[in-house]
Amino acid sequence: MREVLELLEMSQSGDKLAEIELINRYEGLINKLSWHNGVFSEDCKQQLTIEFIMAVRRFDLLRYIDK
Repeated sequence: MREVLELLEMSQSGDKLAEIELINRYEGLINKLSWHNGVFSEDCKQQLTIEFIMAVRRFDLLRYIDK
């Protein structure tokens, strides 16, 4: 299994498979956050997934890489 930072870097370079692997890795958390008042919201899951992808794309890797 690849490291998260490696997947972030690959994803930011345009690797769609790395992006999919990140989404799959954090899908449990996305699903957990998609429940409101005991009801699962598919619309919420879709929006959270979009927000997750956008966060991956704008994540500043240079702040977390050893210098």
